[in-house]
Amino acid sequence: MSGVTTAKIRAWAMALPEVIEKQHHLFKVPVWQVRGRTFVGMGRDESSAVFCIPEDSAAAAAAADPAHAAAVRRKDARRSFLGLEAQLAGLPAQRVEALVREAWAAQAPKRLAARYLGSAG
Repeated sequence: MSGVTTAKIRAWAMALPEVIEKQHHLFKVPVWQVRGRTFVGMGRDESSAVFCIPEDSAAAAAAADPAHAAAVRRKDARRSFLGLEAQLAGLPAQRVEALVREAWAAQAPKRLAARYLGSAG
């Protein structure tokens, strides 16, 4: 088991610029947003998380570890692709932290992401 908990994901997410935590309106689990755009959300029982990364990146991650990750789509939304759903027990903490950062960079405004990534280099 990776030992990745909601608390660890919260710490990684909240360390990024302009992040707020909210509660999912339906599932009542934590989600993290940057300027109103969700980039990570916990699964219903918090043993998994969905990372809002680009579809090609999610497909590659799911193909590399199909036992622990899957590209997921919304059932009823304007844009059908959602991101990568990962079973936390199957992933190393470093990989989960990298997914949090990738999701943030994918959802943050381009200038904010460039400014942060340029300074974090």
